[in-house]
Amino acid sequence: MENFSEKIQSLRNEYSDLDLKVDDLNSNPITQFTRWLDEAIETKIYEPNAMVLATVNENTPRSRFVLFKNIVNDNLIFHTHYESPKAIEIFANPSVSGIFYWAEIHRQVRFQGKAIKADAKISDEYFKSRPRGGQLSAWASAQSNIISSREDVTNRIEELDKEYEDKEIPRPDFWGGFSIEVNYWEFWQGRRNRTHDRFSYKQEDTSWKIERMSP
Repeated sequence: MENFSEKIQSLRNEYSDLDLKVDDLNSNPITQFTRWLDEAIETKIYEPNAMVLATVNENTPRSRFVLFKNIVNDNLIFHTHYESPKAIEIFANPSVSGIFYWAEIHRQVRFQGKAIKADAKISDEYFKSRPRGGQLSAWASAQSNIISSREDVTNRIEELDKEYEDKEIPRPDFWGGFSIEVNYWEFWQGRRNRTHDRFSYKQEDTSWKIERMSP
């Protein structure tokens, strides 16, 4: 264990000389976020839309990766099973936080806000865009429930595939989107010698206050 500790402590990765100045930032955090996300996509980062989503179960925080899929009315959209633990926690306490991390370009975006069930039209449109296999798995999976084997799911998918053969697969009522209204953003640019650039956006009525933070 001591050798493993030494191995962990010796891990070192130096960041770039890229800097981030307040003049580089858009006054609207959504615009700034989409700009950075687009650069992450163009850099061909693997799953640049993957985000850590943190929810609260009573007094216990819980995190997991989900895939961000859209921006609608300046809100972040992701989709999930409405009977999953994360959804149940959101229905009980809509306060959430999240992180995007793009290691290849030394950038991180952190946010906090409130999540609500997305409009059914948003969920329907996205469900129709999913591959058929993804549509079937949404029906077949009782997300996070204990199962005896993988066949519990794959057998159900085969049954549903036959049931909906040559038919359009409807979106299940228990599956759909959440819409996150963000009230706090933080943009982090990694720099050499840990002199990182960090800026926060705090919502003040209808505008945003931008402040530089110590690394």
